[in-house]
Amino acid sequence: MSLVNREFLRWVRICCFVSMIWAGMAGFWLRTAEARTGKVVLTVTGDERMSSDLKELSEDFEKQQPLTGDALGVLQGAQAVASRLNTALRSRGYYDATLSATVDGRPIADASALEALESRPDTEAATVNIAIDTGPRYRIGSIAIRPPGAQQSLPGIDRAELGIAPGDPADASAIIAAQNKLLDELRKQGHALAAIKDREVIVDHATREAEITFIAEPGPLAKMGPVRFTGTEKVDTVWLQRRVPFKEGEPYSPAKVEELRGKLTSLGTFNAVRLKPATELGANGELPIEAELTDRLQRSFGFGVSYETQLGFAVEGFWVHRNLFGQAESLRLSGEVNHIGQGYAILDTGFAFRAAFRKPDWWLPGQDLRLEAAALREVLDAYTRKAVTFYGGFDRTFSPRWQARLGFAAEVADITRNGITQNYRLLGLQGTLLYNRANSDLDPTRGYRIEFNVQPWVDTGPGGDMFTILRLTGRHYWDIAEPGRTVLATRASFGTEPAISIAGIPPDKLFYAGGGGSVRGFVYQTAGPLDAYGNPLGGASVVEANVELRQRIGKAFGAVAFVDAGSAYPDFLPNFSQLGPRVGAGVGIRYYTDFGPIRADVGVPLNRRPTDPPFGIYVSLGQAF
Repeated sequence: MSLVNREFLRWVRICCFVSMIWAGMAGFWLRTAEARTGKVVLTVTGDERMSSDLKELSEDFEKQQPLTGDALGVLQGAQAVASRLNTALRSRGYYDATLSATVDGRPIADASALEALESRPDTEAATVNIAIDTGPRYRIGSIAIRPPGAQQSLPGIDRAELGIAPGDPADASAIIAAQNKLLDELRKQGHALAAIKDREVIVDHATREAEITFIAEPGPLAKMGPVRFTGTEKVDTVWLQRRVPFKEGEPYSPAKVEELRGKLTSLGTFNAVRLKPATELGANGELPIEAELTDRLQRSFGFGVSYETQLGFAVEGFWVHRNLFGQAESLRLSGEVNHIGQGYAILDTGFAFRAAFRKPDWWLPGQDLRLEAAALREVLDAYTRKAVTFYGGFDRTFSPRWQARLGFAAEVADITRNGITQNYRLLGLQGTLLYNRANSDLDPTRGYRIEFNVQPWVDTGPGGDMFTILRLTGRHYWDIAEPGRTVLATRASFGTEPAISIAGIPPDKLFYAGGGGSVRGFVYQTAGPLDAYGNPLGGASVVEANVELRQRIGKAFGAVAFVDAGSAYPDFLPNFSQLGPRVGAGVGIRYYTDFGPIRADVGVPLNRRPTDPPFGIYVSLGQAF
């Protein structure tokens, strides 16, 4: 009997389980059958540019929130689209715009529209017709800036810095941006605790103008106060006080605060730097600042891979210590193997081993000590070079714009060219002066840089030759569309090497053009004079020019189109009648990361010689220039 009961209960459970499955499937089928869809048909008259923006807004909204569900859900979705479009019109200054949204000729705000949707077959997509007449665009009539509880205008404000003026479109985003710029202007004048209490926009439909009033409370003039460092457990905070670029009691300046941020982040020892000014002034009118620091891992290692069709693969690995003795001293050890796959034996590969030490604020604030050493072997078509190099010098930052480098260099090298090996024992100075107004070092989108490099050398070996390398390079970046999205980048460079005899200049110190950082499409170093075997000869002067259009696509990707031109010349000054510049063009893609863009370019030589390959591929980290 117990066996029968157990069998009966087992069948009862099975039947219940099957019933639950059938019920779930039926429910899912019924919900699917009840799901309706809708689409928006938008018709816009009036301003053509606004018409394009509204259609894009409507399409984006439908992608993010499709009109699906039951009849009520579709109707509510249509009402949300119409509300978003109406808000967009008003925010852009179209206060007389009219919007009509209907389903089967019935306004979507009426109950009859829901009845019309419910009367449709479930499988038939509903069409929501939205007709918009933008009407005229309102303009800014007047701009007033006054303190709370007063009618008189606030003096000393440069209104040209606000970015809006009477007669401009009454665009909400521009008005909000002007409010932020007004706050920045007040802080630049020393009002550290300035605040915008209110913003009034009164629209006059008779004149189609908007009267804008910013109610600003400047607060007292402030002074720079003490800086307190918190969060770090690795870096000496007493030493960090030396990097504070101002003294207590100086007039307050937001530029000084940003300079402090830059001096802390440039150390490379912190993952995050948060500056938190106090919410009230001290007894002496000083504004204390708390610098909240998050330590970065002191040690790390990594590797990188680059590729050019003519040079092959290069693999690099490194180890770095960012805080060697507690005052942000860095030591970087790196090794590289290059020219991989371009020869028939291991002897055809090159290598480099480097060590670099940096001591910030050595002797003087803003002055970094650099010591570098390297042992390397270069295998190039122009020459094969084995060398040991040393460098010791200083990097000096005079201001956020002006930087300089000066150091002593020594080099022992054996260079083989056309089967002949020469020995060099070089001593020299290396000086660089940089004026930098670009907005970024990794991926600039606006501004420019001008760099001048001078290197006098003397060969202490039997040759006894003396020569000087001079090079001037300028880069400019135009942000020509939406900020940071479309950038026109240009570069121009000129170099010359005054010497008693060009023959006395070591082959590796001559100028060359061609390759991923020069004239893409041409083999590295070959955009210049060649010998009878097609090998680069180098030159005593060089001229290069580059134009690149960079377009961001989404958040992480980008595309570029470029034209490069340049050549090395055998004389101290370029002779274009003797040798015209090589020209290459191409396209590339970019993948943007936190540590800079990864680039892949394809370049084609436009004035190709018989010895030049039809194209070149370049893959590396960072923009071309």
